[in-house]
Amino acid sequence: MWVWSKLSAAKWEDAWEERFYGNQNAVVTGLAGGKSVRVDVYCEEHHQALEIVEQFGGSVRELVETDWVAVSAKPAPPIKIRDSLLVTSEVEPAGLREMKRLNEGRIVVSIPPEMAFGTGDHPTTASCLRFLADEARARRGQAWRLLDLGCGSGVLAIAADLLGAEACEALDYDPRAVEVARHNVERNGASGVLVEEADLREWSPGEPYDVVAANLFADVLQSSFEKIFRCLRPGGSFILSGVLREQWEKTEEAALTAGLVFEVVKKKGKWFSAKGGRA
Repeated sequence: MWVWSKLSAAKWEDAWEERFYGNQNAVVTGLAGGKSVRVDVYCEEHHQALEIVEQFGGSVRELVETDWVAVSAKPAPPIKIRDSLLVTSEVEPAGLREMKRLNEGRIVVSIPPEMAFGTGDHPTTASCLRFLADEARARRGQAWRLLDLGCGSGVLAIAADLLGAEACEALDYDPRAVEVARHNVERNGASGVLVEEADLREWSPGEPYDVVAANLFADVLQSSFEKIFRCLRPGGSFILSGVLREQWEKTEEAALTAGLVFEVVKKKGKWFSAKGGRA
């Protein structure tokens, strides 16, 4: 395991988070005094770290396995979503049984920390899960289908399946994320979820969906709104997340141009999330 590191002025913190957004192996840490941040990206291969050096400078060092375990495998507290979900990193059967016993009435979703974005604790993922829980409640007793664009760990599609969706399709361009998502689907018994590798820029929508969720880079979202409009059924709901505050105005304008409007907009720290549909 290798780590690329670089010190930067604190004013560029948002820019670094945007650059590495979606990469769970990237960490931006504020330093004492508040004037600087340290950016770290953990890489499996030496050449991956060197490629980042070519782009941004910085330095590379090798980590022993115990360092990586300390960084990436910390047990995270479970996340409660509305009154219907509990997302946990617990994978042991005994631990999961105890969580289900203590949280009767909630669906427990097991998503261990792995090399794919979306464990439920990031503000963007948690916001999507809240919107999704609300949608599932509103659609209870109906047949509905979900499309998850940029699925990462697969947590949104898995949650939708367990909350009663008839079918869920999850797409990601990263083959590692696809592999992780498929493992998580199997781990949670979410048999109605299909995970596929696809680049949204080249992907063509098929039949429309009742709910479309997209937790993506702002520039990818902005260039994909027309496709999202086409794959969203009239009367369907579009859940968006992953937009930094300085990107929101341009993102909303691009959505309106494509025929999408947002009824609910939420801000969590520096992140915007929204829910809407066709205009």
